[in-house]
Amino acid sequence: MWKLMIADDEPRIRNGLCKTLPWADMGIEVVAEAENGKEALEIAASACPDLMFVDINMPFMNGLELIEKLHDQNPNCLVIVISGHDEFSYAQQAVRLNAFDYLLKPVQKTELSSAVNKALEVLMKDRVEQKHTQWMNHKLEFNAETMREEFFSKWITGKLTKEQFEEEWLFFQPQFHGKISMLLLKPLGKVTANAPSKIWDPALLEFAIKNILSEMLPQLPISTVFSAEKGRIAALTQISDLNSIRAIYQEFERVVMTYLGVSMLLTHSVVEQLEQVPKHYEEMNQELIRESALTPIVMMTKKYLETYYYKEDLSLSEVAEQMNVNATYLSKLLKRDLGKSFVDCLTDIRIKKAIQYLNDPTSKMYEIAKKVGYQSQHYFSHTFKKMTGVSPLEYRKRGDY
Repeated sequence: MWKLMIADDEPRIRNGLCKTLPWADMGIEVVAEAENGKEALEIAASACPDLMFVDINMPFMNGLELIEKLHDQNPNCLVIVISGHDEFSYAQQAVRLNAFDYLLKPVQKTELSSAVNKALEVLMKDRVEQKHTQWMNHKLEFNAETMREEFFSKWITGKLTKEQFEEEWLFFQPQFHGKISMLLLKPLGKVTANAPSKIWDPALLEFAIKNILSEMLPQLPISTVFSAEKGRIAALTQISDLNSIRAIYQEFERVVMTYLGVSMLLTHSVVEQLEQVPKHYEEMNQELIRESALTPIVMMTKKYLETYYYKEDLSLSEVAEQMNVNATYLSKLLKRDLGKSFVDCLTDIRIKKAIQYLNDPTSKMYEIAKKVGYQSQHYFSHTFKKMTGVSPLEYRKRGDY
């Protein structure tokens, strides 16, 4: 329904205009009346009429002033002036203020009906054009985003020549400066023992995961999320605080598991220079391929260790119980698929996590030791040096995170 408002200081005129034509049959609803120009302007702000009948001679604010202010406040509202003034100067001013029509009192039904029908034609045409414009803008935005995704996908997978990259980089203008955090992930479906069971359409699942990640990353300086090769989602984020980015990745993984009921293989890398992104992608993708080749039980075990590595008393028997398998069988699977014992797998994960915590200069060594499951700082330092060749303090001084 089109919304009609009537502004006239005479109740008899307002009442007559409300009843003079079958408004409902014409697709029109009289939404408001006003007895002076000031009141009409205030009501129009909330009623948002499509069409307004306006008298010239009204108290507090005359019709011409009202039309002028309506132009700024309700620019899409069409105004039909219905006035007792037949002086040319009033009509001239009304035309100058873009009034749609100027009718003299007493207005005839046929004359009013003709003016209103012409106004409805204009309103309908404007609405169609507005919807078309909105549709076109949506298509342009969608196509621009699709082109942007395609650019990033081709770039990191090495499918752009140097000339193509430089040309398209200038067009899309991603303002990355300094170090970049690169995340690469592959949705896996159900790979945790207690995950809710849900079958996802792959395209819909990818769309949902990208939306969640995009929602969580904008708080950082610059980031972009896009589909890489089939079954891969990538994110590039300018680094301002590496610990914050890692925390967001962890929370992102938890949110996806909680709300979508799926787990993911994730790998993260810090890229020093922009031109190194494709090389890092290839290395990260190879890592995902290796991880994907693992048996489901080994994959679940790794996920469990990466989640509960901080538990000091985490044992093979506990993890085996969570995986619903025999501890001896799980130990053999880890040795076969990873070439490591359970203790070595856990230690490897703990030391990698410790290296991440070392990036925070405010974290003390005994705090880091506890965070990664070691009650004794001395034993933590001994294990760290055995794995990396240097002590945690030396590693921190070196700044190689």
